[in-house]
Amino acid sequence: MRITCPNCGAQYEVPAEVIPQDGRDVQCSNCGVTWFQPHPDHAMDPDTAERAAAAVPPGPEEAVDEDYGDYGEGGDAPEPPASEAERARRELDPGIADILRQEAAHEARLRGSEPLESQPDLGLEDPAPESPATRARNRTQPARQSDPMEDPVGSSRRDLLPDIEEINSTLRSENSRSVARRVVYDEDDEAEAPRRNGFSRGFATMLILAVLLVLLYANAPMLSQKVPVLDAFLNGLVNGVDRVRLWLDAQVKSFSG
Repeated sequence: MRITCPNCGAQYEVPAEVIPQDGRDVQCSNCGVTWFQPHPDHAMDPDTAERAAAAVPPGPEEAVDEDYGDYGEGGDAPEPPASEAERARRELDPGIADILRQEAAHEARLRGSEPLESQPDLGLEDPAPESPATRARNRTQPARQSDPMEDPVGSSRRDLLPDIEEINSTLRSENSRSVARRVVYDEDDEAEAPRRNGFSRGFATMLILAVLLVLLYANAPMLSQKVPVLDAFLNGLVNGVDRVRLWLDAQVKSFSG
């Protein structure tokens, strides 16, 4: 059966045979209050109720002496008589006190042996297993991302600055590309140099020959008088140039006419 202290509300589980049919006085091991506990099979009669009510000590307001104001602050008030609860506590059977203490200890052991409540399944799904690629990426992340002591302000400021390694790698790649372009250009220049040189030499030669022919054609009479040996060559040159001039004139007239 369960008995409850009327003063502090402490509850005790005791065997029913501990309480006789006529009831008995019990004492609370928590606050020390003694009261009459009837047997659970018998209702509490008026006399028993009066005994149980008398066993409960009065509250703090009721215990104040109403005649307290009749005495001065320095006066000697009469010693209050001992309450019935204190007298009953002194007259309590030691066996009953032992039984109550044993029951309190037994209840404490029962409370300590109760299993801890476990939270039931809330319907949450288990997280999906990580793929090998995800685990590898997590292992290869920089150590600064997993450092719990890293200053977030410092890291945010570092993110605002350019990455030196990235800049260096970009410059190195650009330098390598420019060097490769220069090498290709040099090779092309070396391959085209003979062609350009040959064309230049040929053009210069033809230009010189044309100038010489013009000079010889214009100065043929004077050169024939001064150098008679060249007379036949100069006459043939003049006749050939005249034929070319006549042919060009005829072609121009045919196109224009």
